[in-house]
Amino acid sequence: MTSKGQVRPALPEAEAPADLASVPERTGWSSGLELRHLRAFVALVDHGSMTAAAQALGMAQSTVSEAMAALDRTLGTPAVARRRGARGNLLTPAGRALLPHARRVLAAVEDAQAAVAAVTREARASVDIVANESVSSYLLPDALALLRDRWPGTRFAVTVGTCQAVRDGVARGRFDVGLLLATGAEEAGPAPAAETAWQPVMLLAEVTLVLFGGGGHPLARAAAVPRARLAPYRIFASDASGDFHAMLRGFFQGEGLPSPRLEASGTIDAVKRSVLAEPLALGVLPDYALAEDLRAGLARAVPVRPGLPRLRLEAHVCETRPLAPAAVDLVQVLRAAAGRTKNVHLAPAPALG
Repeated sequence: MTSKGQVRPALPEAEAPADLASVPERTGWSSGLELRHLRAFVALVDHGSMTAAAQALGMAQSTVSEAMAALDRTLGTPAVARRRGARGNLLTPAGRALLPHARRVLAAVEDAQAAVAAVTREARASVDIVANESVSSYLLPDALALLRDRWPGTRFAVTVGTCQAVRDGVARGRFDVGLLLATGAEEAGPAPAAETAWQPVMLLAEVTLVLFGGGGHPLARAAAVPRARLAPYRIFASDASGDFHAMLRGFFQGEGLPSPRLEASGTIDAVKRSVLAEPLALGVLPDYALAEDLRAGLARAVPVRPGLPRLRLEAHVCETRPLAPAAVDLVQVLRAAAGRTKNVHLAPAPALG
């Protein structure tokens, strides 16, 4: 069994021992062989490069490289060798012996996932989600519509919270998954493929902020507006405090320049309405929260120099309560959608397993 649409190159595969379970006893590498090693190995063979393998697996390239290095250490010999003066890779004798077994192991895992999914999709379960307002309003509805169809027995409940409320709620076990727009420098690993080990905090996408005004705003047609030119204007944001407000305040007050008046409107919708109500007002929102307004001509982007800082869409996963398969699927859907588009607008993602 292979993933749908997967193309396997015609690589030489040597006959290997019929019983893979007996190999570790004779070679001494039984304890270190892991599924992540086999997935990286097969992806590298099928896609030809570390970069392409990482993209196919939804991982960072460094993660695939580390998995291959770990596989080589486990085997005691390289499985794949670079060809000098030529593109692509060449299977070593060890790699040729391992490849058919690796394919069978991964196919068996896929079969097991499909079998479990078939009996769990109808089972009654619940997924409690806490998210920032913009994520809850603009990203989750499409994702949850897809997931409710895919998991008819699962109840999805969404609570809106600040960044700190998201972090605290997940850490204390009140929620299964937290989704937030992070502004700080804390580390978040890439969202993993379904079969890899999960991390407590995962990066789903980078999010662009948009400075905007009404359709007739005098700055809306400028090629690039220096930050200092914004000083006479009122700028609306949704938050009155917290990481996002502090980040915007720091940006507009950068380098000791005269700064615009930054005011909080309380909600995403209130930011838009405040900008429409004041012809000279500006607002700042994530790109996905403003996309429809820009397309309809209700708002015009104001290009500012230097550009506004970017945010990170993060998923925080609870480590103290069992994670329902539908919660895993939620993170995968958001990650897959983010990988297909420049921003994080949603489209149906392929089913897990």
